[in-house]
Amino acid sequence: MRPWFIASLASLLALVGPAAAEDLTVYRCQDAKGRVTLQDEPCPAGQQQSERSMVRPRDPAPAPAAAPSPQAPPAEATPPPEDLGYGLPFPPPPIFQCTDFDGSARFSEDYDPNTRCVPLPVLGYDVRGSSAAAGTCRWVTESCVRLSDDAACDQFKAKLRQARSDALHAFSDTAAYRKSEVRRLAAIVRDSCP
Repeated sequence: MRPWFIASLASLLALVGPAAAEDLTVYRCQDAKGRVTLQDEPCPAGQQQSERSMVRPRDPAPAPAAAPSPQAPPAEATPPPEDLGYGLPFPPPPIFQCTDFDGSARFSEDYDPNTRCVPLPVLGYDVRGSSAAAGTCRWVTESCVRLSDDAACDQFKAKLRQARSDALHAFSDTAAYRKSEVRRLAAIVRDSCP
């Protein structure tokens, strides 16, 4: 080998060698109660010490940026989901209008026809003179119909207004629930109702 090549190689190894394989000493310290700590400085006086030498870890080289695939269209060419022309991305959850035997209506997010036994006098039956009939009842079921998406949105907006009012006037034991209900209804109105 030529002397200039050996000198160049030696100077190159001197520059690269320590940075590539730098030693690190780790001290394991154990106190009188048996607690163990690992540190890069010698242990305090009165602690049992053992030390290990290791090579300092190095971060890997950053991965090269991948070249875009020739078949993939540019990112700007793909329209966002709301611009696809299909309408809103999520329909509102179902709401049912349940009508009772006396014509009173209520709205529920669950299909709940509320089947129950109603005493005959409440239903308008004349039970005078019959103590047995006065104590009997008749099974009634409300009629529940699912609302259209537009009508459901109107009901969710009304529920949101009521929930905001309830949250303002909530006691401390119900305040967290009231606020979570406002957040839930606001998300439904935001995501599903124009």
